[in-house]
Amino acid sequence: MESYFTSKRIPHIKRDIRTDRQARKEWRERYHGDIVPLIVFDDGKRIIDGCDIPAIEQALRELGVSPPSVP
Repeated sequence: MESYFTSKRIPHIKRDIRTDRQARKEWRERYHGDIVPLIVFDDGKRIIDGCDIPAIEQALRELGVSPPSVP
């Protein structure tokens, strides 16, 4: 997923729940995570489990995010 966001020039933050205890706690307790990746938009108002590109693109559209054109 990181390569998707990078290739589309979409700003993102990667948190590794395997090495970051706080990220794992938040993933589990706040977002009730059980699948990785867990994509969080709008401070948790929109959550997408897994690599569901159509759902991610829909969420971006709903948030008014339009990635710049990539040559």
